[in-house]
Amino acid sequence: MEKTVSVQYEGAAASTPTDVNDSQGAVARVVDCRDELCPKPILMVKKALSEAALGEVLEIVVNEHVSKENVLKYCWNRGQQVVKSYESGPDFHILLKKSPEVRVEKPMPVVGPCGARWD
Repeated sequence: MEKTVSVQYEGAAASTPTDVNDSQGAVARVVDCRDELCPKPILMVKKALSEAALGEVLEIVVNEHVSKENVLKYCWNRGQQVVKSYESGPDFHILLKKSPEVRVEKPMPVVGPCGARWD
């Protein structure tokens, strides 16, 4: 049985913390990457970023440590602005504001479970 992967849109921000203020913007999309193994969360975040407008806030939810680290590194390597990150139970939430994509001078490598680099 295949697991369906969903990207939720407006109205899906119920899981966001109440201290995300208007200067950071309301969460427009939630990318649910829970129980996904790398590189799938990276691909899901890449797709969501390509569909998002500049300044739009995405909430990425992961529950795997490697996925969390790789999503954060992926965002850093592309110059995306991480507004906030927090843990809620077994889940780790990353609030990301889409910025114009830039390459950073010193990228952090994204490493898979077998040691393969994705950068």
